[in-house]
Amino acid sequence: DDVQWADDDTLRLLRYVIRAATDRPIFLYLAIRPDEFAGVSEAVNLVADMERMGVVRRLRLGRLSAPETGQLARQLLGGSLDPPSAQAIHSQSEGVPFIVEELVRTYSDAGLLQQLDGVWRLTRNAARLVPSAVRTLVQRRSARLPAETRAVLSDAAVVGRSFSLRDLQEVRGRIGTEGSNGAELGDLLAPAVDAGLILQHPPGVAADYTFTHEQVRDFSAAELTQSRRRQLHRALVDLMLEAGDPPPSALPLVAHHALAAGDSDRAGRLCMEAARAALRSNAPEEALRLVEQALPVISTPEERLELLKARDDAYAALRRSADRLEGLAELAALAEASRDPDLELEVQLRRTAALRLARDTDAAAELARRITARAAANGNRQVELRAHLELGQALTGTSLGESYGASAGGTELGGAEDAFRRAVTLAEELGDERNLAAALRELGTIFLARARLWFGEQRESGRGLEFGQRAAAGEPAEAVLAGTEIGPLLAETRQVFERALEIFERLGDRTGVMSTVIAMAYVNYAPVIALTSSARHLEEIRRVISRLSTMVTESERSQLELQMLYGVHVFARAKVVPDLMVSRGEEAHRMARINGDSLVEFLAAGGVALAHAEMGDIERATSWLERASSAAAAVPTRARARQLETWRGMVRAAAGDGAGMRRHLELAVQMAGDDGRPAARCEVMARLSVEAARLGADTGDAELLELAERTAQEVKRLYPLLPGRAPWVAQADAALAQVTLARGDSAAAATAGGEALEFMQTSNHDDVSLEILLPASEAVLAGGPPQSQAMVRTWLQIQVARIARGTADEEIRVRWLRGPWGRRLVALAGTPDEASAGAEPDAGDAAWGDLDDDERTLLRLLTRGSTNREMADQLGIDTEAVAQRLARLHARIGAG
Repeated sequence: DDVQWADDDTLRLLRYVIRAATDRPIFLYLAIRPDEFAGVSEAVNLVADMERMGVVRRLRLGRLSAPETGQLARQLLGGSLDPPSAQAIHSQSEGVPFIVEELVRTYSDAGLLQQLDGVWRLTRNAARLVPSAVRTLVQRRSARLPAETRAVLSDAAVVGRSFSLRDLQEVRGRIGTEGSNGAELGDLLAPAVDAGLILQHPPGVAADYTFTHEQVRDFSAAELTQSRRRQLHRALVDLMLEAGDPPPSALPLVAHHALAAGDSDRAGRLCMEAARAALRSNAPEEALRLVEQALPVISTPEERLELLKARDDAYAALRRSADRLEGLAELAALAEASRDPDLELEVQLRRTAALRLARDTDAAAELARRITARAAANGNRQVELRAHLELGQALTGTSLGESYGASAGGTELGGAEDAFRRAVTLAEELGDERNLAAALRELGTIFLARARLWFGEQRESGRGLEFGQRAAAGEPAEAVLAGTEIGPLLAETRQVFERALEIFERLGDRTGVMSTVIAMAYVNYAPVIALTSSARHLEEIRRVISRLSTMVTESERSQLELQMLYGVHVFARAKVVPDLMVSRGEEAHRMARINGDSLVEFLAAGGVALAHAEMGDIERATSWLERASSAAAAVPTRARARQLETWRGMVRAAAGDGAGMRRHLELAVQMAGDDGRPAARCEVMARLSVEAARLGADTGDAELLELAERTAQEVKRLYPLLPGRAPWVAQADAALAQVTLARGDSAAAATAGGEALEFMQTSNHDDVSLEILLPASEAVLAGGPPQSQAMVRTWLQIQVARIARGTADEEIRVRWLRGPWGRRLVALAGTPDEASAGAEPDAGDAAWGDLDDDERTLLRLLTRGSTNREMADQLGIDTEAVAQRLARLHARIGAG
């Protein structure tokens, strides 16, 4: 290695060996630095001899890529390195292996690389260190340069990483430096090019030279006296401002030079303008950096006030509520000192928003109420308007434009509605159209929330089944809801959204338009979704959004499409729409990889794996789990590792591998316990109880049944201690139902199964949750009262028909219905066989409705999992006719 540093005797020995041992298979790998090699005569002779003999091959090595830098750093550390730290080391080293090694060694020695949970991580101050060996290397190369070259190189370092001779000549001339014409400067810089300190660009490029590394530039700039450095920076500011105000993109650079020049007046103004431009460009991190640079140099309270407001806006954009609350203390002190009541109210409004984003909604709401009272008393209607908007957001727990159905309940929902109604009135009086549109949109989301609560009440009262049957039979949602109290509310919701949309369009507010259009799509499809639980209507919402592509940028459109694709996948898994589970999950996974969204990539891959497992395709499920594992490895976290183990356990359970299921799920339980996550531990234990009960019942394995019972009882013990209404206790009851049924106690099994189904109904749990529905229904059908059995069978038959007719992809439909979940559901629902003439369901069953004999036969074959070809053979028609009849049948009874 580094042959250019070898002594002459070593090089002569190598030359002798090469000339004398020509018949021996000797391999020499020599590393040289071209910029230093030419000065070592013996090394030149060695390579010349090998070239004459035809035994040499030259390879030019490039810098390391980011993954290669991470791999080298991990090898040096002997352990894992978290991706952000690897990226920081790559950015600082710029892929130079020597600097990578020195950075790792320096950071380790200084304690700036810490190993936590087996993973090395950089601390925040690591970027400030420069390894001494790197300084020594740059210093040694620079020491061989002529003094004039070093002086010009130092001046160029102030101009920038890349620089042109014209700019360098202009700046040096402004401070009276002799020998500043372009030709002379080029000649003076030639030795630096030969030494590898700068690179010369070909003609036609904007910059003539570029420093090979930021460390080289820093070293060169450090050789300047403070006085000369300030002179150069001031000359650059004069040059950049000579033609007038610079464009927004150049403001940060001009501000940097003004700060370095000690020009406080211009630095403060430029930093302030640059920070505002950064906020307008959605670059809050850059705005924060500029504000922190400007605060020490500004001279007037007015400038300080503007900078503090800009900093607060940046914290708000970054959702750094803790930093925001701390920063507002300084802004509040400044407002108090100025004795400006309007400024004091503005600071309190900002504090309200910070408290809301910090999830302290009670304190935010209370402060907002006080502000509204003060503003109303003072007649300050603009502040009162903003305060009512803040109050509404605090009570709903969401920010403007981000909700599609407020989650607040009862009193909070009523208070939020009052706040937004008052905001609408004030905005109309003030002519503030932007806030008027925002308040109208939020009113619409509150109406949507009321509609959702109403649908939940109908399900709990039992009327939901009646509505669902009518909608599934093809009756329009408007007709189903006609005469109910929810009909007028939905009409008012549409009117409110339409008015908000018209204002947003007039203002050219693309974000407002998009959020309102999406909300309107939910209004149009929410009743049908609530009545039929169909993911097809969520697909329609996605298509509505896709048609608005002209209203967003390419990156916004891509991110929005990704979110909707993944949303359809999740919804389809919850409502059991097999083809959308797979297709939209695969599309979301592909788009997440393109967008660099590792979280969605991971979750989509896991969801597709479970979808294939439900159809009994373990090979595909395992393949998709490997994709999920790859995504998790890119950004490893304990939560993803635990989720991956859970998925692996579920797939092994689907494969009938009890040992593998236990190994993975018990490891996930242990990881949740080690991480101090009681909710996650309860969730995984509920899944373990369900899978162990199913496998134990199927195989007669007493040990698995005992595991299921023990785990389910632990879930029921822990569940009351946890917040929320997650379905884990219902999963535990379903597991206990299956265990007791397998042991022959049908009465106890029916009781446990009834408790599981009752929880799902009373908690307004909309998901199908077959892992609960199937074992609980089986228990009720085995030992429950006749009335309960009839209700359960009716509901199961509705689910079978909905899944069969709602799955457009024939291949996926057949795979799912013939798979383990589909077969079990069809068997429990009691779908009659073709030959069983007297086994038709009840006439009121929504799965069958008012159909003729051929349609009943077609639906019966469809729900049994027959292919189009099999149905054609059974009916004596061709497959095209089957497809046409299915399309008509879907349209008639509501394909979802």
